[in-house]
Amino acid sequence: MLDSLILFGQFFTKLNIPIPVDDATNKVKTSIQYITLFSFLLGCIEGVVFWGFTYLFPIWFAWILYWITDGLLTGGFHLDALADTADGFFSSRTSDKIYAIMKDSRLGTMGSLALLYYYGLVIGLGIIISSYFDLFHMILLTVCLTMLTKTGLSLLFYKMVYPENKHGLSNIWLGISTWRIIVAQIFSIIIIGLCFSWQGLISYLAIPIIAISYRRKVTKVLGGTPGDTLGAFASLSPLIFLFVLTILTRWGL
Repeated sequence: MLDSLILFGQFFTKLNIPIPVDDATNKVKTSIQYITLFSFLLGCIEGVVFWGFTYLFPIWFAWILYWITDGLLTGGFHLDALADTADGFFSSRTSDKIYAIMKDSRLGTMGSLALLYYYGLVIGLGIIISSYFDLFHMILLTVCLTMLTKTGLSLLFYKMVYPENKHGLSNIWLGISTWRIIVAQIFSIIIIGLCFSWQGLISYLAIPIIAISYRRKVTKVLGGTPGDTLGAFASLSPLIFLFVLTILTRWGL
C-alpha cells in the first residue's frame, strides 16, 4: 500500500518524492483501491493549510487560498485537462478535430472561460456555505473536496474504453478490476457520511449519476474516454458535490 501512495504522490502532485517504485505502470493498475485514500491524505494536508490560513485571514479569503494551494500542490493537473476538454468539445468540430484540439498545448477561449467559471463557482459556493458551516466543517469540506477529485476519476475507470487508433497516457487505466473501483468508492462514501451525514451522501450520489451521462456523451463523440476527459471529470466531481451540498444546506434540507 505504501508503494501505491508514493506512486500516486509522484504522479498526481508536484511534491518531490525521490523514492523509486518498481513496475510503476502495473502498480498503478493494481492500486486503484487506494486512490481515494491517497487523495484523502492529500486533502488532510490541504485542510491543515486551510486551517492555518483562517488564523491569518477571514474565512472567505482562506477559502480562496485553499484553492490556490491545491493548484500549486497538484500543478493544476486536472484543471489543465478541464480546459483542454472545454476547448475541444465546445469547438463544434468533428471527433478527430476535437481530439487534436484537446492535444494542443495552447489554451483557447473556451478553456479559459471554463477555468474562469470553475473557480467562480467553487469560490462562490464555498463562501455561501461558509455562512452555514462552522470552522471545523469547513476544514472537513476542504478534505472531502480534495478527496473527491479521485473519487470521480476512479468511477470512469469502470470498463473504460480508449478511442481507437489513439495513443495517450490514460491507456494505463485500461483493464482495472471492478472490485478495486468499488473499494475506492466505499472509502469515499464512509468519509463523506461521517463528515456530512445524509446531506453529504446525497451530494456524493450526484457524482456517479452525472458520470454516467458524461461518459456516454464523451464516448459517443470520441469513441472512448481519453485522458483529458478523465481529468476534466476529476475536476468537476468536487464542484458537483459542493453545488448539491450548498443547495441542501442553504434550504435546510
